[in-house]
Amino acid sequence: MKAAHIAQACLFAAIAAFASVGAQAADTAPAEQYHYGQKLDVKRVLAIHEENASPFDCGIVNARMDYLDSHGQPHSLAYRKFATNCNEGG
Repeated sequence: MKAAHIAQACLFAAIAAFASVGAQAADTAPAEQYHYGQKLDVKRVLAIHEENASPFDCGIVNARMDYLDSHGQPHSLAYRKFATNCNEGG
């Protein structure tokens, strides 16, 4: 294997490990409640979680966004949104 391939494999492994650590840190951090007009510093979204609702529940649900800011610090933001697994009339 060439040195460039080894370096590339190491880089991908480091990126994957960094993303995993950021996601784990965001899962353990308490979620900040979003308020209208709030300025957010979002560099990368790690995950979006939605409260479990029935497929026929097409209303507003609680959600959480885990993300990294421009300094690489993990954050978790709680907010309300329309359900995405809505199965209207299905």
